[in-house]
Amino acid sequence: MVEWHFSPKEPYSFEATIRRLVRFDKMLYRYRNGLLYRTLWLKDRPVTICLEWEAGQIRVQAEESLSEQECEILKGTIRRMFSLDVELQPFYDCMKKEPDLAPIIESRRGLHLVLDPTLYECLIKTIISQQLNLSFAGKLVHRLVKFAGDSLVFQGEELPVFPAPDQVARLNVEDLQKLSFNRRKAEYVIDLSRDIVEGKLDLDSLKQLPNEEVIERLVALRGVGRWTVECILLFGMGRTNLLPAADIGLRNALKKVYGLNHQPTEAEVRQWGERWSPWRSYVTFYLWDYLSNG
Repeated sequence: MVEWHFSPKEPYSFEATIRRLVRFDKMLYRYRNGLLYRTLWLKDRPVTICLEWEAGQIRVQAEESLSEQECEILKGTIRRMFSLDVELQPFYDCMKKEPDLAPIIESRRGLHLVLDPTLYECLIKTIISQQLNLSFAGKLVHRLVKFAGDSLVFQGEELPVFPAPDQVARLNVEDLQKLSFNRRKAEYVIDLSRDIVEGKLDLDSLKQLPNEEVIERLVALRGVGRWTVECILLFGMGRTNLLPAADIGLRNALKKVYGLNHQPTEAEVRQWGERWSPWRSYVTFYLWDYLSNG
């Protein structure tokens, strides 16, 4: 077993961050008695990590035997996933000038984005979620993981492992249709997985590119629109100044905040968003949380 302690940039609320995470990803994350755990891919094998908040730090344990190189990779993944190096005080200072938004932001002080561990997982979950409500999208993700993925046993409990690209690439459309995927979405999921396996699509090569270039490259792929790429930039890469202005949830939240009698247009959202830079991703994220929790 290996163990590390991480000190996140303050303010950081592990409780608020985990509460939202577990609510919307009950399948891949498990939370028991103050311990959060899930499986992650480490190069070509899955491992289980366990996280706990302890005296202002996040304590992380992994039961597997890991090499020094694997430890460094895993530590980097955890820091990125849980946004441990994102300092939100400048965000809170910036939002004090927004009287309608400031109370919503302040009441969620310390809430951080948790990123998907790989861009592949983020891409597939986002493709599945297109034009679906969160509940049904979650069911489809669950079915895909159970059907195509493996599992690990941790402290007597079987934990699912999100499938690797080659595991999904081996499927056919009919396999996913049996899981209630429509044919077109099944094709997108399988074809993108095959592109990755065959080396036609390298998601990691996009990490250093600016937002608009990532959008330009990915929307050229079948089944990938701007909203999908914006979600990847947000929940896969952790870009802090992303504004998915066409998102229905964001627009509904703004309608509620500003007491409008109509849903704001994409253009109106972008106009407001100019005032939120360089923290538009976190404004969006906090508004989504506000819409789902009030």
